[in-house]
Amino acid sequence: MISTIAHTICLVSELICVKLKLRFTQTHRDECFRSVVVYMFAVLFQSTLFLMMAIDLFLAVIMPIRHKLWRRGPYLFVLCIPPLLFSCFALFIEEIYINHDDLLICTVTLAAPPTVRFWGTLVTFSTIFLAVTLIFITAFKVHVNERESARRILRHSNSITSNTKCSDAKLLKSLSTLMFVFICSWSLSILLSHVSLYFTKSIAYEIQKYNILLSLPTFCQNFFVTGLRSPRYAKAYAEQLSFLPFVSQRVAQFRQNSSVKSAFV
Repeated sequence: MISTIAHTICLVSELICVKLKLRFTQTHRDECFRSVVVYMFAVLFQSTLFLMMAIDLFLAVIMPIRHKLWRRGPYLFVLCIPPLLFSCFALFIEEIYINHDDLLICTVTLAAPPTVRFWGTLVTFSTIFLAVTLIFITAFKVHVNERESARRILRHSNSITSNTKCSDAKLLKSLSTLMFVFICSWSLSILLSHVSLYFTKSIAYEIQKYNILLSLPTFCQNFFVTGLRSPRYAKAYAEQLSFLPFVSQRVAQFRQNSSVKSAFV
């Protein structure tokens, strides 16, 4: 939910950036920074939040009993503190190094000074590398746990334990898919932004103009990943979008076939 809120802020802020681009007038970096500061905060927050999701996934597998006993509200608050502090610190550094350079277009990446953008790229790839490492360790641990559970089930024939482990494995796979989609989309977007620093301004502007095509999957991934991997999410999305003509016709059919789809999946 928290990541979806951050992604929604990014999507709404992108509409503001489109409005600024449609002016077809030259702007300055400090003016652009003030226009996209909320967008920049949401981008920094959601990128670091996925590292915390990887840590949460790691803790859920390594210490499952303690993880279930922790109070949800304070635990979520603690997980949101590092992304919040990192976003505020990054914006503070950018405010110090901001200048009055001319910009042909205003984007969230061009609003940051080149020096800050270089170090921001290193920090971003460091968090992505750490998240990938934690996901691989978690996936290996889940694989080991599944093999041990399979052996216990064959010995004791406990169907309840089998169903519980199966549902936990599906949940972990869905979260891992969500994070890998984010890593692929976001890392390519950040990499292109970094590569644009080494080209002329005209080529850099062309790269930045179409770089949003890589960022948009990151901001929309929660809808598509959960909708494709979970019949319950797909049913809820269909009901929420039932006001659309082509969706309302399929809602009744989806309700009839939901039980069959759930069994098939």
